[in-house]
Amino acid sequence: MVPFLCYNKNMKKKKIVIIGNGKIGKAIFHLLNKNKAKFNHSIDIYDKDESKNTGNKTLKEYLTDTDFIFLCIPSWCTKEALADIKPHIETKTILISVAKGIDSSSQQTIDKLIETQLKNPYALLSGPMFAVEIMENERSFAVLASKKKKTFDEVSNLFVDTKLRLEYSKDVHSVAVSAVLKNIYTLIVSMVNVSEKGKNTRGFLCSKSIEEIIKIMKTLRLNSKTSLGVSGLGDFVATASSEYSQNRKVGEEIFTKGKSSIKSEGLISFSSIIKMLGKKSKKLPLLSLAERILIKNKDPKTEIEKFFE
Repeated sequence: MVPFLCYNKNMKKKKIVIIGNGKIGKAIFHLLNKNKAKFNHSIDIYDKDESKNTGNKTLKEYLTDTDFIFLCIPSWCTKEALADIKPHIETKTILISVAKGIDSSSQQTIDKLIETQLKNPYALLSGPMFAVEIMENERSFAVLASKKKKTFDEVSNLFVDTKLRLEYSKDVHSVAVSAVLKNIYTLIVSMVNVSEKGKNTRGFLCSKSIEEIIKIMKTLRLNSKTSLGVSGLGDFVATASSEYSQNRKVGEEIFTKGKSSIKSEGLISFSSIIKMLGKKSKKLPLLSLAERILIKNKDPKTEIEKFFE
């Protein structure tokens, strides 16, 4: 794990804007605000829902001369958000995204989506960091993936003396895909866990999930070691076991009701992963099980029973 940079008392005041006034947006604000007095940074939260904003500033006013923008929004909102902020930011502005999904319209992971839309330096923040625990001042952990170490250094400096511990990775695309896969397999494991409540079965499922994730990473010619790190296995364990997990809730609801009333990154990204893998997805038993349930609309109880037989 890369240690935090030492506090630089000569560090210039930075302007930080958080896009998305939801749970994770508030949690990032909570972390950054702890260092507000030390660094005298300016921190604002903007949300497209104007009722969540304080004051009457326009998006342009929020973003003018901004040094850092945290995109605390899901993958299905990211493309539109990038288009909205593009006219108002300079090329020096660093973007940090917490989304862990695939844009369904372009079939792009978040890193590729940002690179397509903007020329700014950026980083992906990915790991076990539930907003509820952050707000309760519990420790959280993440990989901060960026192609340039300088970007990592600048962003990590914002979190000095907070309880968020960061690791550096330059393999941005592998981190992006491993984050997507941990959400998809949390969804799958959660569906099966409702039917098969035994801890033995749960251990088996987690083991097989990691095996399949590694196979997918290798199939896509990505760094499979990333899937065993904080943004992969670490986040998968946290997400699959946590009551706060949206993907877990969606999986459980699909099993009990046949469909979900809420969105999750795993659910939205599932069809994109199937398309990326093509016929090779058929060789992955858990992924094939989920495909029958989520895409072919087969009965979850029947399919899970067949899976174990």
